[in-house]
Amino acid sequence: MNKNIKLKPRETTATNSDFYNLFRPIAPSIEIIGRVAQVISALTEAITVWYITQSEMAGTSKFVSILVSILAMILVIAILELGGRKFLQVLTRAIIWKRLKNPWYIALFAIVTVVTIGMGVLSFNLSTNGIHHAFVSNVPTIPNFDNSDLKSEFRANKKEITSQFEKDFERLDVNYKDRIKSINEQYQARIDATEIKVSQYLRKYNSGEKWAKSQADKFAKKGNVLKAEKTATIVKIQERHTELLAKAQTARDKAIVAERGRLNEATQKGETALLKVHGHQSQKANFWGSLFSFFVGFSVLLAFICIVSVEVYRRGAGIEVTYEEEEKAESILGMFWLGLTARFDHFFRKRVERFAKIATPSHRANVVGFNPQRNLVTNEAQLKMRLHGEDQASEGMQERLDG
Repeated sequence: MNKNIKLKPRETTATNSDFYNLFRPIAPSIEIIGRVAQVISALTEAITVWYITQSEMAGTSKFVSILVSILAMILVIAILELGGRKFLQVLTRAIIWKRLKNPWYIALFAIVTVVTIGMGVLSFNLSTNGIHHAFVSNVPTIPNFDNSDLKSEFRANKKEITSQFEKDFERLDVNYKDRIKSINEQYQARIDATEIKVSQYLRKYNSGEKWAKSQADKFAKKGNVLKAEKTATIVKIQERHTELLAKAQTARDKAIVAERGRLNEATQKGETALLKVHGHQSQKANFWGSLFSFFVGFSVLLAFICIVSVEVYRRGAGIEVTYEEEEKAESILGMFWLGLTARFDHFFRKRVERFAKIATPSHRANVVGFNPQRNLVTNEAQLKMRLHGEDQASEGMQERLDG
């Protein structure tokens, strides 16, 4: 069965007992604090990656966006946190143990330094910006002020105002018509009386009474005066009616404008109140986001400091970390995958060979000359004899050593 090789770290015994005894009580705490700080950093990095992927894949299906977001979070955390820890450990050990012996050490050290700095900066920015964005993005957007109730009230008031002034217009119109009718009736009766007088005197004048002519002209002139007075009176009434209508219309328009102004003022107050609430929420989110961003940034730096501190502690105590290669048996999932692929390959290979009419020889008949089976038996016999001889030689050597 195939074996996998893994590296197992081992710590050597401390050579500086004084340093070891002094700092040993806090060494585990430093290690734990560093790991907890890395967990905080990893969680905030995951939040940032989640927001980025979700916003960029908003148009895709929910399942795909969630799957991609989870994979991106796992990859980013594995690279920045696990990789960053290992890289920083190597850099610290190289410096404090003075392992930069030749240009090859220095070249690889420079490469690892650049990568480590890049991962550190990226981790710091993702963590701090991510937690700040998480607070700020949860502030709801400013909603549009719902003034539907105010508009309904405005329409009702406008309808009431219009209805009231319509009644006023109708009353003015009725009053105008009544006055015109009354004036017409009053003047028409007097005009008709003068016309009757004129007719009477004209008949007398036509019958030979000369004096009747002057009387007919007198009453005709009087009738013309009455007609002029009637016309003038009607004109004055019409002008007054028009003036009253204009005043009523102006009052109606002013009332509607005032009502609309109250609607706009109430709407403006509502929108101002919403803006004030939103501003308060944004200010609160910025405060907590900045506070937690500072806390997370400090946690990231604390993780770096703890990783370096552990290596400094080992150096001061004279503890070196060595790595040993160990064989690791194939995992169950690995064996299952190998078996599955082998069966898959065997299943389709047989069918392809059958389709292509490729014969797979299972045995050979009428073997002439070299016999592989006989040669195999001979080789096995020779191998057994050789192994038996080696065993005997080993036993003889052991007996001489014991003697």
